[in-house]
Amino acid sequence: MSVASVLCVLSAAAASGQTPPPTVDELVQIALERNRDLLAARERVAEAQGLLRRAGVRPSPTLDVDYGAGGPLGSPGTDELALRYAQPIELGGKRGKRQAIGLSGVAVAEAEFAARARQLVFDVKTRAAEARAAHAKSAALAEVVTAGREALRLTRARVAEGDAAALDGQLLAVEFARMEAQLATYRGRATAALADLRRIAGLDAAELPSVGPSPELSAAVSLALPDLTARALKMRADLRAASAVERQSAAELELARAEGVPDLTASATYTQDSDTTDGLFAVTSSGQPAPIVDNDKRISIGVSIPLFWRGRNRGNTDAAMARATGARLHREYLESAVPRDVEAAYARWTAARDTVSVFRQDVISQAEQNLVVMREAYTLGQLRLLDVLNERRRLIETRLAHIDAETELAQAAADLERAVGMDLP
Repeated sequence: MSVASVLCVLSAAAASGQTPPPTVDELVQIALERNRDLLAARERVAEAQGLLRRAGVRPSPTLDVDYGAGGPLGSPGTDELALRYAQPIELGGKRGKRQAIGLSGVAVAEAEFAARARQLVFDVKTRAAEARAAHAKSAALAEVVTAGREALRLTRARVAEGDAAALDGQLLAVEFARMEAQLATYRGRATAALADLRRIAGLDAAELPSVGPSPELSAAVSLALPDLTARALKMRADLRAASAVERQSAAELELARAEGVPDLTASATYTQDSDTTDGLFAVTSSGQPAPIVDNDKRISIGVSIPLFWRGRNRGNTDAAMARATGARLHREYLESAVPRDVEAAYARWTAARDTVSVFRQDVISQAEQNLVVMREAYTLGQLRLLDVLNERRRLIETRLAHIDAETELAQAAADLERAVGMDLP
């Protein structure tokens, strides 16, 4: 589904009063199209392509035109015209080395854009999991608060009739106030998490009222850790960017060394001197006297060579060598860190998956049955109200822990995809 289709569905749902929450995959698609920071990174790719085109431009020739006249200084009849064409000639393969730097720059920009996109996918998935968890906790506590409000009303009525101790009403009132405060806290967290998700995805409140479910990362069970590590070393965008930076630094070092070779400038000059001799005249074909003009024309060629060039570019060479060494060390660091990153993310995902599987084995239903039994025992006078309240508190904590486990599983799956550098099925 395209981004426009997703937004049309969300707008239509909001207009009709229905708010079907978008899935996490739809939010990722929207964020990739609308996140301003990612769009800025995409423009840096176009910038690098422009710099590549600029790197292939050859030095432009120059044309000098000089005209001199002696009349203004009291020497009439003396004129000089000079036309000079000069063409700089780069030596040492500087143009090719600039193009190599430009190609590496494009690769760096593309890899950094891919890395930013992968980070954005991770941010959307983790923020969506946080928003979904906060909403689920708010809903669970709201249900408990509703039931607690009715229980408090009935207990107060029983206390008024003398069927229950006043302490029971006080204990229940304190517990009810605590749950209401906890509910307000989780509602605030849900609002903040949803606002943060809207900021990342580039949506407003009407376009994103809530968050839908995310697909589970189930197929990763069949992928062994060595396979995931191999994929990460091949697919990680930050590692590709580091390799591209290393190539760019090596090309910059080669250019710095080439700049130690002086460039030449070839030139060709046409000169015309006109000098009128005072007091000397010649006779034209018609018999009229005319002043004698001496016209000298000549063409000269030359080559301009800079002097004292050796060693003047040593500072740039040393700086480029340091950058190349730093880029190589950074790439080697990432190559050694990526396997450990994948291993940690895989261990986190495995632990989260095992935790969720424990909660899904009727833990919640068993806790609810325990609370029902204790309520019946309290009604028969076999337990105190404090025992029932403690059991209900444990049930609430179990539900919240289950939500936390589901959230951890979703975030661990996103972290594993980030560590590998690609979406896992």
